[in-house]
Amino acid sequence: MDRVRREIRLRGIVQGVGFRPWAARRASALGLAGSVRNTTGVVVVALEGSPAAVDAWIEALRGEGPEGAHIESLIDEAAPTRGEQDFRIDPSASDEAGPRGRIPPDVALCAPCLDDLFDPAGRRHRYPFTHCAVCGPRASVLLDLPWDRERTALRSFPPCGACRAEYADPSNRRFHAQAIACPDCGPRVSACSPDGTPVAGDPIESAAACLRAGGIVAVKGYGGFHLAADATSAEAVALLRKRKGRPAKPFAILVPDLYLARTVARIDLIEEQLLAGPVRAVVIAPRDEAGFRRLGIAGDVSPRTGDVGLLLPFAPLHFLLLYGPGTRPGTDAARFPALVFTSANLTDEPTVHANDDARARLAGIADLLLTHDRDVARPSDDPVFRSAPSGPIPLRLSRATSPLALSLPASWRDAPPVLAVGGDLKCAPAILAGGEILLGEHAGDLACVESVEALERRIADLCRLAGANPVAVAHDLHPGYVGTDLARRLGPEPIGVQHHHAHALACLLEHGRARGLALALDGAGWGTDGTIWGGELLRVDGARFERLARLETVPLPGGDAAVQEPWRMAAVWIDRAFPEGAPGTPWRLRRSESATRVVLQMAARGLRSPLTSSTGRLFDAVASLLDCGDRVTHEGEAAMALESLAATFAGEPVDGGDAMAAAVGGDVVIRAADLIRAILLERLRGDELSAIAWRFHARLASRLAACAAAWARRLDENAVALTGGCLQNRLLSEMLRTRLLAAGIEPLLHHRIPPNDGGLAVGQAAVAAALLLARGEGTRA
Repeated sequence: MDRVRREIRLRGIVQGVGFRPWAARRASALGLAGSVRNTTGVVVVALEGSPAAVDAWIEALRGEGPEGAHIESLIDEAAPTRGEQDFRIDPSASDEAGPRGRIPPDVALCAPCLDDLFDPAGRRHRYPFTHCAVCGPRASVLLDLPWDRERTALRSFPPCGACRAEYADPSNRRFHAQAIACPDCGPRVSACSPDGTPVAGDPIESAAACLRAGGIVAVKGYGGFHLAADATSAEAVALLRKRKGRPAKPFAILVPDLYLARTVARIDLIEEQLLAGPVRAVVIAPRDEAGFRRLGIAGDVSPRTGDVGLLLPFAPLHFLLLYGPGTRPGTDAARFPALVFTSANLTDEPTVHANDDARARLAGIADLLLTHDRDVARPSDDPVFRSAPSGPIPLRLSRATSPLALSLPASWRDAPPVLAVGGDLKCAPAILAGGEILLGEHAGDLACVESVEALERRIADLCRLAGANPVAVAHDLHPGYVGTDLARRLGPEPIGVQHHHAHALACLLEHGRARGLALALDGAGWGTDGTIWGGELLRVDGARFERLARLETVPLPGGDAAVQEPWRMAAVWIDRAFPEGAPGTPWRLRRSESATRVVLQMAARGLRSPLTSSTGRLFDAVASLLDCGDRVTHEGEAAMALESLAATFAGEPVDGGDAMAAAVGGDVVIRAADLIRAILLERLRGDELSAIAWRFHARLASRLAACAAAWARRLDENAVALTGGCLQNRLLSEMLRTRLLAAGIEPLLHHRIPPNDGGLAVGQAAVAAALLLARGEGTRA
């Protein structure tokens, strides 16, 4: 019989996902000899046997490889046969140089391990660290690659004899499972008061009792701590808001299963996969008010919005907290139909992940700490997606979703390594090297020293993973950004990139394009003309961009104060819409005339009032005019309330596709003052507020889409990228999408990287690399 040997090198997410056990089982079943081993950046497989059997193994890899594996490249080479008779898993080979490879993501508890967790006769009954070769913590315990126990946070927990036997048994689900553990040898859960005093009794039951009594519990998960409270207790939710310093921003809730998720929200199959699949992301979806009331969930969980953020349990500890002794999922009702489950931190600070830090920083928030003695090697938040008709919109990438690899068009393949620090809000760094961009984990808002330190740790980790030393650091043009200052201190050449140029190119690259048109709609971005941009139509070609059109500009009275107080923007927009003097609207009647007069005087004199074309500030103004908020406590609060108001409109839709733009001094200006005029006149007429809010969305979307489509036809473009923080708005996003499609233009929406500043670093890195290439500084990374 002919005998061949093939050596296969695999790159991608191929470590920490049960690949070596799968490779060994499949090879043995096909009668193949050889070996599999992890190296720092790749998995190497040697297969020896009949040509048909080798081909069958490769075919199985492509069609039914281990769940969670993602193969980015496969090199298959012939090699001399060695006469081997068995297939083995060889020790890993570590190489200190070069790329580290892909980080294996944390994986939600699998169904067989869930059965083990609730099997009274099993040796892992109610053991909070029950995992197997295909599920459990990966990135959160990983110290370095290759993926082996001695390079994880479990290295201080030697397996007992029973675990070693399972580890060595090819027929066992825990064959070669690096995170294997049991009650005799693995980590342990404990409960303590915030000052560190141990709490007697079963730790999990103590935590459940605290929650039932209306207390706040800090729960240590894969990537750090969550703060939990009974979501059916209005008093507990209010207490958590007060202690956390989060007066109005919606909380996510942990629900036991998909049935209850469907009860409280309207979700489709794609969102169910995000919720219940290996990622277990937070999914923000339209709330089902009847189901919300039926479960008794407190309205203050998600105030001023028609949405709710849902999370399903992904770690054994979550299931044990939801289901008490003697109960089990799928058979018995959970003891809590929903728990508030939010990051354990004060507002603007990074999530707490270390036990000592938890005792120090959560003392004034939590009544009890449910913790354990397994370290978190890589802290992470929960990833967040928002449901939308065209597919979920990523709002935050973190646990199980980052680092995200984005392949670059050929024009960037020879670019030198470039780091990008992102923006000051929703900051996530990125590195460009070797023909791809790695977008790192969410680091938070750079409003405190701890967040900047978290960003620096993520930057160092990205550079190690890419095996690259950046020659430049890309940052936002805003001179006052913390990230701008950090970029200048890091060492390599700092390169400033215009905010919306970065947004636009990030969206285009997500769709494999190096150039094209983009509508960039957000709150604020430092413009090249000294104004604050935020409503731009750009033509982008790598390092170059041209501003083709913009939203009508108005003063931003008081700068950042106008962001916190949307009524200021309402005042300047009313003044623009009614130069002859505004009628006595309900808004006028509830405002202080003296305060309004001061704001208008500031705007008229240009006193701390830069001009802005911000779409976000336009939404704030309309929100104020429609009683959705004059002051805000978190980013996007007023706009979210306005969108929720519009979403309740049940009348006959109107398109509102009236005159969209006019050329002014060489610029194409998208008019908005008459939209404000229409809103006030409709209020005076007594129209329903939800109808006015819906019409505003429709009219604005019609103007933006008409302007973009006209330029697309003029420039012979077939698509327009839709990007920026305002594209988190489900209603606006969908209206823009349908109008562009009706005009024969393909809308390019974000579905892999966030449209907000969480994806900004992708565009920053690409722009900076293109600039270096234009300067003749290209080199293979």
